[in-house]
Amino acid sequence: MSQNKLEKFFSPKSVAVIGASTDKDKIGYGILKNIIEGKYKGKIYPVNLKAKKILGLKSYPSVSDIKEKVDLAIIVIPAPFVNVALRQCGEMEIKHVVIISAGFKEVGKEGAKLEAEMQAIAREFDIAVIGPNCLGLADSINNLNASFANGMTRKGTLGFISQSGAICSAMLDWANVSGVGFSRFISFGNKVSVGEAELLEYFKDDKETTAVLAYLESFKDGEKFMKAAAELAKTKPLIIIKPGTSKASQKAMQSHTGALAGADEATRVVFSQTGATRVNDMQELFGVANFLSRYEGIKNNRIAIITNAGGPGVLASDEIESYGLQLAKLSKKTSEFLKANLPAEANIHNPVDVLGDAKADRFRIALDVLLDDKNVDGIVFILTPQRGTEIAKTAKVLTDAAKRTDKPIVASFIGGELINDTAEKLKKSPVAAYDHLSAAICALGKIWECEKNKTEAKEYLTSCHVSAIKNHSNKEVVALKQNPDFIEALKLLEEYGIDSARSEIAKNKDEAVQIAKEIGYPVAIKIFSRKISHKTEVEGVKIDICSDLEVSEYFDRIKGKLGGDFEGIIIQPMVDGREIILGVKGDENFGHLLMFGLGGIYTEVVKDVAFRFAPIDREEAMEMMQEIKSFKILTGYRQFPKMDIEALADTLVGLSNLVVNHPEIKELDINPLMVQKEGQGCKAVDVRIMIK
Repeated sequence: MSQNKLEKFFSPKSVAVIGASTDKDKIGYGILKNIIEGKYKGKIYPVNLKAKKILGLKSYPSVSDIKEKVDLAIIVIPAPFVNVALRQCGEMEIKHVVIISAGFKEVGKEGAKLEAEMQAIAREFDIAVIGPNCLGLADSINNLNASFANGMTRKGTLGFISQSGAICSAMLDWANVSGVGFSRFISFGNKVSVGEAELLEYFKDDKETTAVLAYLESFKDGEKFMKAAAELAKTKPLIIIKPGTSKASQKAMQSHTGALAGADEATRVVFSQTGATRVNDMQELFGVANFLSRYEGIKNNRIAIITNAGGPGVLASDEIESYGLQLAKLSKKTSEFLKANLPAEANIHNPVDVLGDAKADRFRIALDVLLDDKNVDGIVFILTPQRGTEIAKTAKVLTDAAKRTDKPIVASFIGGELINDTAEKLKKSPVAAYDHLSAAICALGKIWECEKNKTEAKEYLTSCHVSAIKNHSNKEVVALKQNPDFIEALKLLEEYGIDSARSEIAKNKDEAVQIAKEIGYPVAIKIFSRKISHKTEVEGVKIDICSDLEVSEYFDRIKGKLGGDFEGIIIQPMVDGREIILGVKGDENFGHLLMFGLGGIYTEVVKDVAFRFAPIDREEAMEMMQEIKSFKILTGYRQFPKMDIEALADTLVGLSNLVVNHPEIKELDINPLMVQKEGQGCKAVDVRIMIK
């Protein structure tokens, strides 16, 4: 859906409110009143079966009775009648519709049927629909408040989208008392047509929007979202709050929106891979919005602290490090200036402590020189109310400094009664002011994360643009019709450059002994059975077998145990190296999730694994491997030999290409993959593939 496809939602020349009401307690009245009071300059058409006039405007019995062109329709009528109105919009060639009404898939099966019908009508007439079950939208650029929110958003440069109307209301109320403004503000509810991906695509090219904040409960089209998020995040901060880390919250989201939330691990990987920055709660979201409404970002992570109290300065130092920021090393010139102009007892190194008796002028001296220091990228400004502290004057020094610099300043006036009035005024100044020091530094850290994430977004898009290698024989890719057996699975791996250990099938005992001799002892033996997926569960794997007798005894024992499920045994040489586990799990939202980790206790006990969604390129594969804590074991650390990391990266890329070309794969495990010493490659020893 192109940006132009959504443009009329935000800059319509005319709006019809279907369900406008004369009853002040009805939502239809509130929406119409909001549009009028917002000083929208286009034409407004109330639609009501009975009323002749509403709020001084001529009313129409149905949208079909409006003779002029309507760009945008807002539907706010009972759910059973919505689809009739939507069809009328289609017949009138109204291509943009916001459906406020609730009572669809979020309430159960009957509502879901209505929503499916709504989706079919939207497709039939090529209507872009926001909703149903939403708050509506507000656009400060064109003074359009097509929502039933209590008030209009301030004009600003932040875009905000939310699956929850209540979250929209909370954000709007907070923003209006905090001096934060928005360009476009959208509640999209059940996203029957327009969802998060389409809105992110719009914001990417929207010149009025410098950053986007989002509250998401589920994903409409995961793979489309990933590309849209990365395209946006490579140039603009994208901040998302996504609940669903607990089973309880996932159940609540299903009852609230009718959407099935994916596993939180998948969400974490998606955000990390595409450059979206995740916040944990509404307070963090508010904090980031506060910052971004005043500053576009931060160029680097070197932070200076100014304080009139040592304790808060130490606390700030700890928090700065925890968010991936670092204390700036002040230039010699700066330190010398501070030494010459501050009391001898003051700390002239970072954090700069101007002492408890500091007046406003001492704060100004420190602030000015730190802003001029090229080693400083941002400032944390801390004030505590002590006897003689000039709270209001110091705030004036701070706001004046913020007006003449593009370096971000986050401020926290710590206290209560003595600082309250000034702290509240400071919130509407050019400074990003916070009630709590930790919130100020958290916001700064999240913005630095946004800056770093631009690189992640670009790398993800590069991976997407690299065509998957179909196979090494250039044969046409044929979809798998059933779960491949062990030998078929190995052959499939080899088509994508993933080497495997020699594997021979023996159907009888004599054949097994002969093959073992040819391979050479010691050997590994495992069962061959299309009916048994997990060999270890039936003692179907035995390693370090060193004689004909052991082969014969194992063959007889396992054949007797499995009965009709037994089809033979697979014999392999023992392969030296370090155990690696590679896995793939099909995710209904985002495609295939790749897993990498060291085998054995590193996976089973420590759970030291890394994830990425396919496709990945070689650079992403290397980053994925380096993410695990035990990666050093592969690099020749201390007594461990250096393993073939280059071959491992190639194997991961081959696995990614395989699942991109075979979307029918539900699960795939290579466990173990034996990575050998540097230059000797990798060999898959066991593999299991399940298709959907």
